[in-house]
Amino acid sequence: MTISKKLLPSFILMTLALSVGLSSGKHTVTQAKASVKVVWRQKMTHGTYTINPSKANHAYAYSAKLGKKLFKLSNYTNRTFTTYYHQKLKINNKSRIYYYVKSATKKSIAGWVWRGYLTKKNSNSKSSTSIIGATVNSQSQLMSYVNDAPDLDPSLTVLGFETNVYSKYKSLLSQQYNLGQFAAADVFKNNHAKIYVADSQLNSYVNTAIQRWNSALGKNVFSIGSASDHTLTIKLSDNSEKGWDGLFSGNTIMINTTNFTDPNYASNNLTTSPALETKLTNISNQASSLLDLTNTLLNKLRINYQLQYLTLQGKYNSSNSSSTKSAIQKQISDLTSNYDTQNKAIRENYNAEVSQLQQAVKDAYNQEQPSISQASTENYWTTVIMHELGHGLGLYHTPYRSDVMYASSSSEQDATPSPVKYAWTQAKDPSDDRAYVSATLTSRDVDRAKLAGILGYW
Repeated sequence: MTISKKLLPSFILMTLALSVGLSSGKHTVTQAKASVKVVWRQKMTHGTYTINPSKANHAYAYSAKLGKKLFKLSNYTNRTFTTYYHQKLKINNKSRIYYYVKSATKKSIAGWVWRGYLTKKNSNSKSSTSIIGATVNSQSQLMSYVNDAPDLDPSLTVLGFETNVYSKYKSLLSQQYNLGQFAAADVFKNNHAKIYVADSQLNSYVNTAIQRWNSALGKNVFSIGSASDHTLTIKLSDNSEKGWDGLFSGNTIMINTTNFTDPNYASNNLTTSPALETKLTNISNQASSLLDLTNTLLNKLRINYQLQYLTLQGKYNSSNSSSTKSAIQKQISDLTSNYDTQNKAIRENYNAEVSQLQQAVKDAYNQEQPSISQASTENYWTTVIMHELGHGLGLYHTPYRSDVMYASSSSEQDATPSPVKYAWTQAKDPSDDRAYVSATLTSRDVDRAKLAGILGYW
């Protein structure tokens, strides 16, 4: 079992950064005083959230760095809040993500709220502000509806235009929502595709992916076909090239054989669970505290030693008595011996504690890895297939990690090029879990697929 890369810097520092030493006596490692530290803070895409009353009954919104309580969350469970910023804080050696939110109807009700107390509103919950059958008399009017909806997520208004709007503005809507014709013309017949699974190892993942897309879209879009009766094939590819797990090409989805048959590949892509992350964060914080305390002790020991040594050396040089010099020399020798003994004791204690922390990392991995490995294998390959089926439906990538259709860059080289709303090189939601953690479609995935169907891509 190897130590997490996230922790390697801490352990390397502890091994290499020890000063040449000082201070006296043994020491006991204690936790540093609780504090709030901002790890990072940045703007985030506007999202709409409500307070979760079952979790936030006694919770508050705060000022920055949690310095002041601003309002009790349970007093505003009937309000909708919009996100503007997010930040990662270290609180009592634990990491938490907070969102800066404002009430949608009263901007003065604003503050930092732990994201665990918030529930994201699905775009389908916006029926009160959506206009079904909205009139579109111009491109600018269409864009006003697009801009009122969440980024890359068509609202009920956008999904409810008159039919002629979609034919007239197909190109514009495709670019605004990263859509295109990726499936061959005969893949979908009457809005339905039959899938032939050429390799039985893929069966369970394909079946799950089909069920989740069909359930999300509310119709039987995909079904299992046979070798003689199908419109889309999913198979393992022996000539897989490095750099992709799945590839959509017209009427075929190829899964990288090398990666799929590697028993550790999926779990390597999902190396931690929330519980494991918490354990590793705590261990890392203990490691940092241990390093700081050890260096402090060694520095004090060295300074005390040097001061006493220089004092004795001055007395020795100014003395004319051989017996006095002999006594001072004995004091210097004892001082040096005592310094070496204490220096060694501090370092040995440090090494022993480091060993315990390293073992704690291994133990944490060993305890969590079996469940992580099983869940990651199932969810990872299910998500890969859901992603490729998404291409079949006409969906190009998005910059949102939580989406099944996420890609780290808008310029990835693949078989499904598409005009995009904007270019990106990093995720818009860097603090959110990747979709393959739970193999779950987001409202953005589903709403885009619905629009792709209206535009005739499936």
